[in-house]
Amino acid sequence: MIVLFHGLMLMSLFSLFLITSLANILSPGMGVIFAIVLSLQQGWRKTAFFALGQAIGIAILFTAAMSGMGVILASSPTLFNAIKIAGAFFILYLGWRSWHKPAMHFQKDEPTHPDLKAKGVPKDGFSNLSKGVVISLCNPQPIIFGISVLPQFVDPAQPYVAQAVLMISVYSVLVFANLVMYSVLAEKARRFFTGPRGSQLINRATACVFFAIGFLVLGFALWNFV
Repeated sequence: MIVLFHGLMLMSLFSLFLITSLANILSPGMGVIFAIVLSLQQGWRKTAFFALGQAIGIAILFTAAMSGMGVILASSPTLFNAIKIAGAFFILYLGWRSWHKPAMHFQKDEPTHPDLKAKGVPKDGFSNLSKGVVISLCNPQPIIFGISVLPQFVDPAQPYVAQAVLMISVYSVLVFANLVMYSVLAEKARRFFTGPRGSQLINRATACVFFAIGFLVLGFALWNFV
């Protein structure tokens, strides 16, 4: 019975992890913008190298971010729970930011983001791969996400390293798949991305998911303090 309970608990935590990860990944950000621009100019196959680079960079950042969580978990459960509460507020912040994020708007044949215009777009697979890694490593948000959000879904009763490896691997694969999906859609359905309506719909739906998960996680964390 106890084994069954722990199994259901792990499944529940992993389900919440998947929902939160998808909500964070699907929200259009810099990586999505770059992937769409690359796909419009080069096609989704070459853009897949950029997506792979993004996934590798995310895996590196998450590994660095979560490497110290095992020590915190073992030495101070109270501090670990405090991190969960802080993470819940960060998830709520992500919801607020997604709700207020300006909708993306693309011209037909050129990127509208000034940095993308200035720097240009790489033209071969290896360059796209390296660009994806660099952009990931220069983005501080995955580090914050890895430190404050991922611990919400760690079961203290189970081996920490195995859970961390699983979450990092799954999240990286989701990042890759998401960017490839946006690339294919950008190549096959350009009209959807030339206006802000579709982007705003994704932003608002993502925000609602973040709010729901954030309040749920906050409630569980506060309950543990009682």
